[in-house]
This record gives sequence, C-alpha cells and structure tokens, in this order.
Amino acid sequence: MMQELASVLDEIGGDRSVRVVVLRGKGAMFSSGIDHALIATVLGPNEKTPFMHNLYQLQDTFHRLSRLHQPVIAALHGGAVGMACELALAADIRIATEDTIMGLPEVAFGIVPDVGGTTRLVRCVGEPRARELILTGRLVKARTAERYGMVHDVVADLAALDLRVQARAELLASHSPTALGLAKVLVQASGDSDAATSFRLEGAIQQGLLAQPDLAARFAAGVAFIKAQMQSAE
Repeated sequence: MMQELASVLDEIGGDRSVRVVVLRGKGAMFSSGIDHALIATVLGPNEKTPFMHNLYQLQDTFHRLSRLHQPVIAALHGGAVGMACELALAADIRIATEDTIMGLPEVAFGIVPDVGGTTRLVRCVGEPRARELILTGRLVKARTAERYGMVHDVVADLAALDLRVQARAELLASHSPTALGLAKVLVQASGDSDAATSFRLEGAIQQGLLAQPDLAARFAAGVAFIKAQMQSAE
C-alpha cells in the first residue's frame, strides 16, 4: 500500500490541476498503523531484503507527502497510531474528530518510531513533550493532541470533519498555488537551517514571488480576504 501511495503522490505532484490533497482512512479509523506481523517478518532478521532498504522506502514515501507542492490535509478519525500517526505528522494540516486517539507506542514493542515520527513529533510539539510521549508510548485523545500541538482542529464527528476539511481545502485552494508551494519550502527549510540562513531564504523566495506578472491583480482579492478574516477570526 505504501508503494501505491508513493506512486499516487508522484502523479499528484506533477498535476497542476490538483490544488489541495486530503489524506483520509477508509473504515472505522484513519489507520491503526503498521501490520504488526511485519515487525516479525518483513522487518525481521530472516527477511532477505535488508532492513534499512525497507525503512528508506517507507521514509521516502512519507517525505514525498511532506514535500508535495500542494498543501496536504490529514483528516483523522477513530485512531492514528504508530506509523499512521507518523503519516499524519507528514501532512501540513491535521483535523481530527473528538474520538480520534493518537500516539507513538513503538516502545511497547521494544522498538522506536522510525518513519519520521521522532523527528516530526519533536518539531511539532517540542522536544520535552515529544520525549515524554515517545518514552512512555502514551496514546492521547484528540483534544489533548490539539493542546499539545499534534493536531490543528478537533471536530465533533465525521459530518463535522467533512465540513471542516472542505472549508480548509477551499480556503487553501483560493490562494496562489505558487505562493503556497514556496511557503511550504520556506517553512520546511527554516526548521533545517540556522536563523540567518532562513532569513536570507525568505528574501530570496519573496524576490521571486514579487516578480510574478499577475501579482498586482491579486491585491484586491488579498484585501478582501483580510477584511473577511477580520470579521470571522476565532
């Protein structure tokens, strides 16, 4: 499934008509994570394929998701545990129903999060909170996850999830796809760079955006957007 997801992400990344990507699980929950049988077989010592090869393939799929030019919304319900939580952390925006349970319980199996969970959780909630969650393997409900910074919005149920995801997707699609894509690049690069490098990168990206021929035509819409936000800000 991860190989198929990687292939689909490649198609999406090359399709300019796709403005926003929504990642959602089918069934009782977003995902319960990796098939535990794989831990003892595909990822075990008797597997002919080296462990690191399998791991890099999984990590690469998650990297493709996080590096898409289009913004990605993870719509979570029921549960997003282990590798599923790591997948959600690779998205730009996470919206969850109140019944969603999240976390990285790998330590209970005697292993650690290895598909970006450690790295992305630290950047998402900070090192002290990530340390506590990873070392204990504790799972948390959506409201707690929101308080920690793991999710951006929590809604009551699946119907409310549909509405919130649709509203967020429409908002994102209303913005310049070029500016959105470069904003993603800038935010990701900032987390990997020192402050001075990040400041210079801001200027370099902005200089390119200011040269867009249709920039002036967007200003009226930008002002209207700000006025509307001033009225509806939560």
